[in-house]
Amino acid sequence: MSERVFEEIKIAKNGIKYFLEENHSFPSLSIGVFVRSGSRYEEEKFQGIAHFIEHTVFKGTRKRNAFEISREIEKLGGEINAYTSSEHTLFYVKLLAKDAEKGFDILSDILKNPTFEDSLIEKERGVILEEIQEYFDDPQDICQTEALKSIWGDSSAANSPLGGEGTVKKIEATDLKNYFNKFFNSNNIFISVAGDIDDILLNKFIDRYFSDFNKVKFTPDIGEPSFVFENRRFEKDTAQIHIAFTFKGSKLFSRENVVSSIFNTVLGGNMSSRLFQKLREERGLVYTIYTYPVRLLDTGGTVIYVSTTRNYQSEVESIITGEIESIRRDGVSQAEFEDAKSFVSGNLILGLESTSSKMQRNGIQGLLIGKVKKSEKLLEEIESIDLDEVNLYAKNVLDTKLGKVVVGKI
Repeated sequence: MSERVFEEIKIAKNGIKYFLEENHSFPSLSIGVFVRSGSRYEEEKFQGIAHFIEHTVFKGTRKRNAFEISREIEKLGGEINAYTSSEHTLFYVKLLAKDAEKGFDILSDILKNPTFEDSLIEKERGVILEEIQEYFDDPQDICQTEALKSIWGDSSAANSPLGGEGTVKKIEATDLKNYFNKFFNSNNIFISVAGDIDDILLNKFIDRYFSDFNKVKFTPDIGEPSFVFENRRFEKDTAQIHIAFTFKGSKLFSRENVVSSIFNTVLGGNMSSRLFQKLREERGLVYTIYTYPVRLLDTGGTVIYVSTTRNYQSEVESIITGEIESIRRDGVSQAEFEDAKSFVSGNLILGLESTSSKMQRNGIQGLLIGKVKKSEKLLEEIESIDLDEVNLYAKNVLDTKLGKVVVGKI
């Protein structure tokens, strides 16, 4: 029998799926409740509603007000927070192991008993609108969001979790309640815990605090988006020009996902990368240049982001497209490949030092694909990648049309 690649996903007495990565070397733990709720699942008129709910559940429950929710964790030296992405929302706490039960108490309270009071919703609507305005103050944020639209056009895969000012202003309390009751159910959540706790105690807490969680059977279903790779421009009064080139990438949890990490590292993923060395170290044309993958469950893209002055724009774009063509035509060298593979492996190992990063890595896998790959198997998979595989991947993704986003004084 072959050695198992995946860890065991467990099911609590109440039917909720969870995963525990025990680590008793330090008396702390991270607890995350992942919900399959995000911007990709939103109707056009409700864009931003998942993020709105993420904010609103912290504003008050039937047992606690907003101050009490944060105070009960923070007075223990802990942290409580949340974020919304394209395909999931995460609610989490990090605290000392001796206070684990308080973490489960608070998280279950905000996810089972939010009041959605009109006055609190209106106040938080103002906070979210301020967050959207803050986003529009940052041309780098704009460029990265426009890059998603360059990759997938009008598809919901390109939606910003923040939503738009117009849609956020129109979302009502009944909309929030309906969405919450539909998406926040026991079939649509996954609990991930990493740190100083054993399975017996964890199972006890999940059963105690989540046994009466909403039992509605609903899982969102979406179609795979098509690539468009549009050229997009966003006029903004800025000192620099902000540019993003877009092209194909890899989907989450695939072998290509690992190959693309090595490829991205060579192209622009660190200070040793081709684009950083060419544009910043050798030419002094930019301060910020990097490449990153955008990965979803069924598709993925790649973004090269750079900011520079208008005087250098043409030269910078020429160097970037030149390096893209060089890798497409000639591939990456053996030395580049070996360095990038070591970098990706090292990053994975360093990430395992943190209970927060373990909790998030395990939770995303558990929620979206229902299994968690063993860390040592991930390392083995990285080690198994060879140069030919990376160069074939590079040619495949670079042989297609490129998109381009420009933000600034145009």
